[in-house]
Amino acid sequence: MSTAAAVKPRVLFVDDEPRVLTSMRIMFRDHYELFFAEGGQQALDLLKTTRVDVIVSDQRMPNMTGVELLQAAREINPHAMRILLTGYSDLKSVIGSVNHAEIFRFVNKPWSNEVLSSTVANAAAAARASAAASVQPAKASPASTTGAPSPGVLVLDDDPTMPSRIQTILGNDFRVFGARTMDEAVGQLEREHIGVVISDTRVQDHPVVTLIGTLKQHHPELVSVILTARADAGAAIDLINQGQIYRLITKPIQDVACRITVNSAQKQHQRLAQSQELHQRYEVEKPAATDIAPPSTLKLMDRIRSLRNWVTGRV
Repeated sequence: MSTAAAVKPRVLFVDDEPRVLTSMRIMFRDHYELFFAEGGQQALDLLKTTRVDVIVSDQRMPNMTGVELLQAAREINPHAMRILLTGYSDLKSVIGSVNHAEIFRFVNKPWSNEVLSSTVANAAAAARASAAASVQPAKASPASTTGAPSPGVLVLDDDPTMPSRIQTILGNDFRVFGARTMDEAVGQLEREHIGVVISDTRVQDHPVVTLIGTLKQHHPELVSVILTARADAGAAIDLINQGQIYRLITKPIQDVACRITVNSAQKQHQRLAQSQELHQRYEVEKPAATDIAPPSTLKLMDRIRSLRNWVTGRV
């Protein structure tokens, strides 16, 4: 076994309740090198001198929320995976966690020890994989080496004017395709080279979490941006955990914010297309075994699994 592999992953737990930190110590001490902080500022001070692989923070803490901490921590230690423990749902905090802190998972309080243990283990493995990928030389973009057009943007929304609206915002630098149903969306994915999917949280009154999650599971290089006008934090959290969405955009759309977001998402797609090692960093939470999808959804999932891999040309 190599020296690097033998070193235990480093995990930082942040909570203002000492009893919670004691529970974390007992639960994880045999598997990780552990660090603890009783608040956001103490955690940031530690991160300035200590590199960790995973940060697990409570959301509701005095002086600094978990989202605020993880956003600042991302600037100090960008490779660390970030997990948020939360006992309540607030859309503003959820949006902040996606757009600024890039949360790997939300874990509900009170948590299941099994769920938390597996989440931390997955995060630690992803941190190690992405750290290894960051030291490898960058590969040429597939589009630049083949002369193929850059990947397109797929807009999935009930509003038939939304694709043209986003095309106008993005200008001629992007090819924008539209779909009003999930079936139409998969059809576009079968025909076109898509790098970014922009979708409302619900289409034809059906949640898109299964579609987005299945896409990310089988085609991790695809990057999803969610449009939302609904104060539904639960749906947003599901989309983070099960779909690893890249950003949330609130409606009505602001032109500049939309353009910046899509540009960033396209660059993220290129990074993921060039480095399979980064895929683990955006691994999705598998649906519960008790979740039974209707036949129409199962057919869509089968079509998604068989989508052509535009990077390699394989199906």
